[in-house]
Amino acid sequence: MSGASGDLPPASRSLPRGRHRLPPEEVLENQRWRMLTAAGEALRAGGCDGLAGREICRRAGVSSSTFYRHFENLDACLSAAHEAAVECICELIGAGCQESEEWPDRLRSAIDAATAFLLSEPQLARLLCADLAVWVYAVGASRERLLEHLACRLRSGRELGCGGAEPLSPELELCLLGAAFALFGDRIASGELDSLPGLGAELAEILA
Repeated sequence: MSGASGDLPPASRSLPRGRHRLPPEEVLENQRWRMLTAAGEALRAGGCDGLAGREICRRAGVSSSTFYRHFENLDACLSAAHEAAVECICELIGAGCQESEEWPDRLRSAIDAATAFLLSEPQLARLLCADLAVWVYAVGASRERLLEHLACRLRSGRELGCGGAEPLSPELELCLLGAAFALFGDRIASGELDSLPGLGAELAEILA
């Protein structure tokens, strides 16, 4: 991962054909990122039903032997792709929270940063939708960890900005975040990416 900016390696860039002097580790990293990106692209194009490793290989421009050199099976590939998307979201939210002193401004900056990432990387955004969490057990567990991590951040922010108001319970924080992810996920799955900025503004008001 390339840092808090959320920028990803040039995963879709194929390596030169034939002999080259690239170090083996760079070749492996390029192959891996092409497949992780291709997993999101395939999911975005056709959903979970009928998704297969061969389609990821086709989109990534790799052989099936290369696929299984990196991943034990399709679920492992999808889980790794989901983890990559989660890592980007967490880094961007963390960076956004550092941009302002006041809690509502910090929250809005974090949501804006996450929304910009989802718009710029729709194939990875699709990996964050709830249907994949239902289809792949490891993704479901990772999604729960993400919500808990963000709930802790949200709770800490509320404590800074609540002005003595009664804090929300951890269970309610998780419910709010789960609802927020469901709203974003529905828009992403249906291809309504252009509506995300407006939705983000509404969520900032609700979650503050």
